[in-house]
Order: sequence, then C-alpha cells, then structure tokens
Amino acid sequence: MDDNEKALILDKSYTCPICDKKIKVKTVKTNVAKFVGTGPDLRPFHSNINVTKYEVASCNFCGYTALIKDFPNTTQTQRKLLRERIQANYKSHDEVPCDTYSVETAISRMKMALLCTVSKGGKEGEIGNLCLKISWLYQDLADELSENEPSYEEKKEAYLAEAHNQAMNAYDHLTKARMSEDYPIAGMNETTLDYLLSYLAYEKGEYQTAMQYLSGVVTTRGISSRLKDKCLELKEMISPKLHEGENENENE
Repeated sequence: MDDNEKALILDKSYTCPICDKKIKVKTVKTNVAKFVGTGPDLRPFHSNINVTKYEVASCNFCGYTALIKDFPNTTQTQRKLLRERIQANYKSHDEVPCDTYSVETAISRMKMALLCTVSKGGKEGEIGNLCLKISWLYQDLADELSENEPSYEEKKEAYLAEAHNQAMNAYDHLTKARMSEDYPIAGMNETTLDYLLSYLAYEKGEYQTAMQYLSGVVTTRGISSRLKDKCLELKEMISPKLHEGENENENE
C-alpha cells in the first residue's frame, strides 16, 4: 500500500511558532481520502489511507508538536511554557527522510503532541482528543499484525491493552471537558460527545453511566441516522450488562 499511499500525501511547509524555523510535514491531499465509516469509538476508516497518521505537525528543531489544525495557535504564555518545558530539553536533529509515516511513527508523533499539549496547559478536551487518537492508532497497530508473525497473540494483546488505556484516559479528560468547556469539544457537538462517552463508559464497565449518557442522545431531536444506528447497537450491548448487574444484586 506504500506506493498508493505515497501518491495521496504531500509535503507541506509550516513555520514553527516556537522557534520560527521552517519545517515540512506530510499531509493527506485534499479530497483524496475515501471515507468508509467509523467504529463504535468513532475511529475513522478510509479505504485508501489511514488519515490519523497524518494529523500531526512536529518541529524537528525544538520539539513542538501539535495537531496540524492547532499547530499555529499558541498564546504568548504557551510559547514561553513550551520553550521552557520542551525546547530546553529537546535535541535538534535532521528530519529522517521517508515516503510515508508508519503507525509506530504516528504514535510517537501523537504522544509528543500530547506531551506538548499538557506542557502548555492545554484544555481537557484537547488532551482527551489526543488520547483518543492514540487509542485509535494502537488499534491500527493491532490490525496490521500478521498472524504469522512471532508472538502474534502477545503483541496484539499488548497493543489492544494500550489502546484501552488511552481510551480510558480520553474518557477521564473528555468527561471533565464536558463539565467545564464550551462546544465543540474535541471537534464534537454535545450529541456526538455524549455518544462517545457512553461507549467509553461501557468499555470501562460503568454501565449505568453509559446508559444515562445514551438516553440523552437518543432523545435528541435531529440526530443523524448514522449516529442513531450506533446508539441502538450500543444500547443492545449495554442492556444485558445492566440486567446481569441487577440479577447479581438480587442474588446477594
């Protein structure tokens, strides 16, 4: 897929707001990604490219890294914090030439974006969004594994465990963001965020909370048919778990 993927991306130039150096970042060309759908955690699927791998811009001179859409947007206070906490400890290096980004590289870049966001005092929604994207990338890593690969089961289990950990981090931060930030949060409106929190609560085993979030979404007017279908699927997953809990309480 590398040759096909290579044709779908281009090198775009940016000026780093922290060190003022010019950098090049691989980005997906406009209108070439063929969207297929999303997973239950809103992980996006495209038939021809993994878009999440190319969402980050990273400066190889000072270490500043962020989602491309947020890369230029730093306040004076944030720039000061990034210079003190990131640039001061970062070893400048030449950009390693490559045609495409591997999932491993994408994870490394996304984690650096997370570190920078925390270091500059970013919002809970921003932190949660990055944790969610890291979770998606670990799932991608698990999907890419070949069953013939040595230690296939162990590696897959480890990648999925890390995906779960990051998803739970996303849940914690996005829950806080929901209580204190204006919408959109992590690019989501209230309905979409509540659906996502419902799914993540389900994954955490908080079935009552999951159903509470979901109930609010289902009764929202004007909900898209795609999101409504996801809600119905999720309700079918949550309901048996709630009944199990009720039966256990009755038997105690």
